[in-house]
Amino acid sequence: MVSKRHNPSALKYFSELTDREHAIFEAGVSLGAIFHQLVGMPVNLWKKEELERALSNAFCTQPFRADIEIKINAEKIARGLIEPYNYGVITPESLDVKVIVEYGDVKVKARMRWIDELGYPLMYIEDVT
Repeated sequence: MVSKRHNPSALKYFSELTDREHAIFEAGVSLGAIFHQLVGMPVNLWKKEELERALSNAFCTQPFRADIEIKINAEKIARGLIEPYNYGVITPESLDVKVIVEYGDVKVKARMRWIDELGYPLMYIEDVT
């Protein structure tokens, strides 16, 4: 893995963090940004895959993001379709997001998805290497 860190002038703001902690922090920033920017966004189910790709690519431009995969559950969107216009909106229940952050020599895989038993869109760390 290529070493990736903030430039030296920014590092002073993160001096108390290890690379591991910083990578986890960056993953949390991504998940929070994705959630709060997407909930309520209109979705046309005929163009769902196109939207998923565009959103994944857009959020991947944030620093230290190696990969982002945003999936929108069509069944959950379909329940709230607005007729006769045939579109719905992204809800917390409809998002399934995977984020991979590389910071320094650390790689973090984080996830956000709806957990039925919690009734909540949980953001959590799947793996740190």
